[in-house]
Amino acid sequence: MADKPKKLTYETYLGLDKLLKCQELESEKAGNRVAEEHLFIIVHQGFEIWFKQILEDFKGVIDILKEPKIEERTHLSGITTKLGRCILILKVVIQHFEIIETMPPAVFLNFRKYLKSGSGFQSLQFRQIENTLGLRPETREQDQPGKDYKDALNTEQSELAKDSEKGDTLFSVAETWLKNVFGTYVRDRVQYFNVLSEMMKTWAEDTTMEEHHRGNKEAFDKILKEDTYETIPDRRLTFEAFHGALLISLYQDEPEFQSAYHTIKLFMDIDSLVSKWRHTHVLMVHRMLGKKTGTGGSSGYDYLKRTNQDKYRVFMEFFNMGAYLIPEEYKKGKKPYSVPESVGGI
Repeated sequence: MADKPKKLTYETYLGLDKLLKCQELESEKAGNRVAEEHLFIIVHQGFEIWFKQILEDFKGVIDILKEPKIEERTHLSGITTKLGRCILILKVVIQHFEIIETMPPAVFLNFRKYLKSGSGFQSLQFRQIENTLGLRPETREQDQPGKDYKDALNTEQSELAKDSEKGDTLFSVAETWLKNVFGTYVRDRVQYFNVLSEMMKTWAEDTTMEEHHRGNKEAFDKILKEDTYETIPDRRLTFEAFHGALLISLYQDEPEFQSAYHTIKLFMDIDSLVSKWRHTHVLMVHRMLGKKTGTGGSSGYDYLKRTNQDKYRVFMEFFNMGAYLIPEEYKKGKKPYSVPESVGGI
């Protein structure tokens, strides 16, 4: 007789029989149980559970933005829901550090030795989050000369990390989407660049305000020609994608661009919160360890501090967009774009 199917209950559905038994204290195994190690495990398991959901939502956003045509109602709304949820999750995981900081550094030392080579440096999912955002391998800081972050992972994890380096990223699909926005709304490029140039010229020559409040025409002119745009330091977006983002930002209050601008803002919020997670992590490690070597043999605080810098911010160009915005009073008159009748959204 076949075994009777196991009854689905709250416990079996959530796998609580396994989940609540996977907090194994190394200090207890060594016969010297340190109660605070239980908190340490719970907080880090919480990180990893939430990282799993972030990766799930990142994949969903990538799949949507890979659609051949992006419709505002059916696509951008789905994207904003998923990105908005990731933002809330990141805010929650950053607060986890406040919980772990209730444990005094001296108490952490009481069980740290039992962790041996185990380290957050070995978190595959956080590396996948960075890679799926669009952090480039060559941008990463090395903990030690000649050492790749994948060297700290086991063989299977290393392969998964490599796959996440090669796959589509939020940056790459956003770039393609923005390029399509530019191509859809700007049919006459000469007119587009002429209108923007004239707007900036009027602002730059407005003598009713102090000079430092006027438009910077020299800097603006660099983004109007592809050859000079290519010379901008740390540029990642293609020329067309940059102007797709600029167009959306300049006319963010227009009905055709409101959802698109909200999407750009959410990408910026994600980038900000990942940076904030790194910064908070650095401070927590410094509080707990000072400048000691990290638990897994990394340089600890000194290494983490090097990862908390602008080159780790994937959507930096969205933040820089503020330097190219033009006040409303200078945008009156002919718009540099047109809305095709066939467009139901972007």
